[in-house]
Amino acid sequence: MTESASYDIAVSFAEEQRAVVDEVVEACRQRGLTVLESNDLPEAEVRFLVPFVSAADEVRTTDEHVLPVLTGDDPTSSPHLHADEHLVDTLVSRVEEAETAGHRRVPVADLVAALKQPEPEQAPEPEPAARNSPLRTLAEQFAAASPALAKRGLAGTVHLGDTTVAVRVERDDSTVYAVEVREDDVVNFVVLGGSSDQLSGLWRRIEDMLNA
Repeated sequence: MTESASYDIAVSFAEEQRAVVDEVVEACRQRGLTVLESNDLPEAEVRFLVPFVSAADEVRTTDEHVLPVLTGDDPTSSPHLHADEHLVDTLVSRVEEAETAGHRRVPVADLVAALKQPEPEQAPEPEPAARNSPLRTLAEQFAAASPALAKRGLAGTVHLGDTTVAVRVERDDSTVYAVEVREDDVVNFVVLGGSSDQLSGLWRRIEDMLNA
Protein backbone atom coordinates (compact mmCIF):
# COMPACT_ATOMS: atom_id res chain seq x y z
CA MET A 1 0.00 0.00 0.00
CA THR A 2 1.59 3.29 -1.07
CA GLU A 3 1.30 6.57 0.75
CA SER A 4 -0.84 8.00 -2.04
CA ALA A 5 -3.47 5.33 -1.29
CA SER A 6 -4.05 6.60 2.26
CA TYR A 7 -6.64 9.28 3.00
CA ASP A 8 -8.18 11.00 5.97
CA ILE A 9 -11.72 10.60 4.66
CA ALA A 10 -13.53 9.10 1.69
CA VAL A 11 -16.91 10.43 0.63
CA SER A 12 -19.74 8.47 -0.88
CA PHE A 13 -22.82 10.14 -2.31
CA ALA A 14 -25.63 10.10 -4.86
CA GLU A 15 -25.32 12.30 -7.95
CA GLU A 16 -28.05 14.66 -6.78
CA GLN A 17 -25.95 15.40 -3.69
CA ARG A 18 -22.86 16.39 -5.66
CA ALA A 19 -23.24 20.16 -5.15
CA VAL A 20 -23.36 19.76 -1.37
CA VAL A 21 -20.52 17.24 -1.34
CA ASP A 22 -18.25 19.34 -3.58
CA GLU A 23 -18.55 22.25 -1.19
CA VAL A 24 -17.76 20.08 1.85
CA VAL A 25 -14.83 18.38 0.11
CA GLU A 26 -13.27 21.68 -0.94
CA ALA A 27 -13.59 23.06 2.59
CA CYS A 28 -12.02 19.91 4.05
CA ARG A 29 -9.08 20.13 1.69
CA GLN A 30 -8.57 23.76 2.60
CA ARG A 31 -8.36 22.65 6.23
CA GLY A 32 -5.63 20.15 5.37
CA LEU A 33 -7.57 16.89 5.11
CA THR A 34 -6.85 14.40 2.34
CA VAL A 35 -10.10 13.37 0.69
CA LEU A 36 -10.92 10.46 -1.60
CA GLU A 37 -13.83 11.59 -3.76
CA SER A 38 -15.31 8.96 -6.03
CA ASN A 39 -18.33 6.72 -6.26
CA ASP A 40 -16.08 3.98 -7.65
CA LEU A 41 -13.82 3.87 -4.62
CA PRO A 42 -10.42 2.27 -5.34
CA GLU A 43 -8.42 0.10 -2.99
CA ALA A 44 -7.29 2.57 -0.35
CA GLU A 45 -7.16 3.03 3.39
CA VAL A 46 -8.99 5.81 5.20
CA ARG A 47 -9.60 7.00 8.70
CA PHE A 48 -13.30 7.55 8.00
CA LEU A 49 -15.85 6.83 5.31
CA VAL A 50 -18.35 9.70 5.05
CA PRO A 51 -21.50 8.63 3.21
CA PHE A 52 -23.97 11.43 2.41
CA VAL A 53 -27.55 10.18 2.77
CA SER A 54 -30.96 11.75 2.41
CA ALA A 55 -32.63 9.56 5.08
CA ALA A 56 -31.35 8.28 8.40
CA ASP A 57 -32.20 4.64 7.67
CA GLU A 58 -30.03 4.51 4.54
CA VAL A 59 -27.00 3.72 6.72
CA ARG A 60 -27.39 0.82 9.12
CA THR A 61 -23.79 0.06 10.11
CA THR A 62 -22.48 1.12 13.48
CA ASP A 63 -18.81 0.89 12.47
CA GLU A 64 -16.83 3.60 14.23
CA HIS A 65 -15.02 4.37 10.97
CA VAL A 66 -18.27 5.38 9.24
CA LEU A 67 -19.56 8.93 9.77
CA PRO A 68 -22.91 9.28 7.95
CA VAL A 69 -23.98 12.80 6.97
CA LEU A 70 -27.72 13.42 6.69
CA THR A 71 -28.75 15.86 3.97
CA GLY A 72 -32.51 15.26 4.09
CA ASP A 73 -35.27 16.75 6.21
CA ASP A 74 -35.58 16.58 10.00
CA PRO A 75 -31.89 16.09 10.78
CA THR A 76 -32.33 16.89 14.48
CA SER A 77 -33.97 13.51 15.14
CA SER A 78 -31.00 11.55 13.77
CA PRO A 79 -27.69 10.68 15.47
CA HIS A 80 -25.90 11.19 12.13
CA LEU A 81 -23.79 14.23 11.33
CA HIS A 82 -25.65 17.01 9.55
CA ALA A 83 -24.80 18.83 6.36
CA ASP A 84 -24.60 22.22 8.05
CA GLU A 85 -22.04 24.91 8.88
CA HIS A 86 -20.50 22.72 11.61
CA LEU A 87 -19.84 19.67 9.46
CA VAL A 88 -16.30 20.49 8.29
CA ASP A 89 -15.19 21.44 11.81
CA THR A 90 -16.58 18.14 13.08
CA LEU A 91 -14.79 16.10 10.40
CA VAL A 92 -11.48 17.87 11.05
CA SER A 93 -11.88 17.31 14.79
CA ARG A 94 -12.63 13.59 14.35
CA VAL A 95 -9.60 13.09 12.11
CA GLU A 96 -7.32 14.93 14.54
CA GLU A 97 -8.65 12.84 17.44
CA ALA A 98 -8.02 9.62 15.49
CA GLU A 99 -4.47 10.71 14.66
CA THR A 100 -3.73 11.66 18.27
CA ALA A 101 -5.08 8.35 19.53
CA GLY A 102 -3.09 6.44 16.92
CA HIS A 103 -6.13 4.76 15.40
CA ARG A 104 -5.32 2.79 12.28
CA ARG A 105 -6.70 3.43 8.83
CA VAL A 106 -8.92 0.71 7.40
CA PRO A 107 -9.61 -0.45 3.82
CA VAL A 108 -12.31 1.75 2.39
CA ALA A 109 -13.63 -1.19 0.36
CA ASP A 110 -14.48 -3.00 3.61
CA LEU A 111 -16.42 0.00 4.89
CA VAL A 112 -18.34 0.35 1.64
CA ALA A 113 -19.20 -3.34 1.72
CA ALA A 114 -20.51 -2.98 5.28
CA LEU A 115 -22.92 -0.27 4.13
CA LYS A 116 -24.45 -2.67 1.64
CA GLN A 117 -25.10 -5.42 4.14
CA PRO A 118 -28.77 -5.90 5.08
CA GLU A 119 -29.76 -4.85 8.56
CA PRO A 120 -29.48 -7.80 10.94
CA GLU A 121 -32.83 -9.11 12.04
CA GLN A 122 -33.53 -8.21 15.62
CA ALA A 123 -34.37 -11.01 17.94
CA PRO A 124 -38.03 -10.91 19.00
CA GLU A 125 -38.78 -9.60 22.43
CA PRO A 126 -38.67 -12.51 24.86
CA GLU A 127 -42.02 -13.68 26.08
CA PRO A 128 -42.71 -13.30 29.79
CA ALA A 129 -41.35 -16.21 31.76
CA ALA A 130 -43.65 -19.19 31.43
CA ARG A 131 -43.50 -19.75 35.17
CA ASN A 132 -45.50 -16.54 35.72
CA SER A 133 -48.40 -17.69 33.53
CA PRO A 134 -49.95 -20.10 36.06
CA LEU A 135 -49.90 -17.36 38.70
CA ARG A 136 -51.69 -14.94 36.39
CA THR A 137 -54.24 -17.60 35.48
CA LEU A 138 -54.83 -18.38 39.12
CA ALA A 139 -55.27 -14.70 39.97
CA GLU A 140 -57.76 -14.30 37.13
CA GLN A 141 -59.74 -17.30 38.37
CA PHE A 142 -59.85 -15.89 41.89
CA ALA A 143 -60.95 -12.51 40.56
CA ALA A 144 -63.65 -14.07 38.39
CA ALA A 145 -65.02 -16.03 41.34
CA SER A 146 -65.04 -13.09 43.74
CA PRO A 147 -68.45 -11.67 42.66
CA ALA A 148 -70.12 -14.96 43.54
CA LEU A 149 -69.01 -14.54 47.15
CA ALA A 150 -71.47 -11.68 47.55
CA LYS A 151 -74.37 -14.15 47.47
CA ARG A 152 -73.04 -15.55 50.74
CA GLY A 153 -72.32 -12.21 52.32
CA LEU A 154 -68.60 -12.36 51.55
CA ALA A 155 -66.22 -10.13 49.62
CA GLY A 156 -62.92 -11.11 47.99
CA THR A 157 -59.73 -9.15 47.20
CA VAL A 158 -56.96 -10.45 44.92
CA HIS A 159 -53.38 -9.21 44.47
CA LEU A 160 -51.00 -10.50 41.75
CA GLY A 161 -47.31 -9.86 42.40
CA ASP A 162 -44.23 -10.88 40.44
CA THR A 163 -43.94 -14.20 42.26
CA THR A 164 -47.03 -14.43 44.47
CA VAL A 165 -50.83 -14.35 44.42
CA ALA A 166 -52.57 -13.22 47.61
CA VAL A 167 -56.30 -13.54 48.29
CA ARG A 168 -58.39 -12.16 51.15
CA VAL A 169 -62.02 -13.08 51.95
CA GLU A 170 -64.04 -10.80 54.25
CA ARG A 171 -67.46 -10.75 55.95
CA ASP A 172 -68.77 -7.50 57.37
CA ASP A 173 -65.36 -5.87 56.91
CA SER A 174 -63.68 -8.57 58.98
CA THR A 175 -61.21 -10.91 57.33
CA VAL A 176 -62.12 -14.56 57.74
CA TYR A 177 -59.67 -16.23 55.36
CA ALA A 178 -56.45 -15.42 53.53
CA VAL A 179 -54.27 -17.46 51.17
CA GLU A 180 -50.85 -16.91 49.60
CA VAL A 181 -49.71 -18.91 46.52
CA ARG A 182 -46.05 -18.59 45.49
CA GLU A 183 -44.35 -19.53 42.23
CA ASP A 184 -42.14 -22.03 44.06
CA ASP A 185 -45.26 -24.20 44.55
CA VAL A 186 -45.74 -23.14 48.18
CA VAL A 187 -49.30 -22.43 49.35
CA ASN A 188 -49.88 -20.72 52.70
CA PHE A 189 -53.22 -19.90 54.25
CA VAL A 190 -54.62 -18.57 57.46
CA VAL A 191 -58.15 -18.72 58.93
CA LEU A 192 -58.87 -15.82 61.26
CA GLY A 193 -62.42 -16.58 62.27
CA GLY A 194 -63.21 -12.89 62.47
CA SER A 195 -60.84 -12.26 65.38
CA SER A 196 -58.14 -9.67 64.84
CA ASP A 197 -56.25 -11.16 67.79
CA GLN A 198 -55.28 -14.14 65.63
CA LEU A 199 -53.20 -12.11 63.15
CA SER A 200 -50.14 -14.17 62.29
CA GLY A 201 -46.87 -13.26 60.53
CA LEU A 202 -48.24 -14.81 57.34
CA TRP A 203 -51.42 -12.80 57.53
CA ARG A 204 -49.47 -9.58 58.11
CA ARG A 205 -47.44 -10.31 54.98
CA ILE A 206 -50.57 -10.97 52.94
CA GLU A 207 -52.20 -7.85 54.30
CA ASP A 208 -49.16 -5.77 53.32
CA MET A 209 -49.32 -7.17 49.77
CA LEU A 210 -53.03 -6.46 49.39
CA ASN A 211 -52.62 -2.92 50.66
CA ALA A 212 -49.53 -2.12 48.55
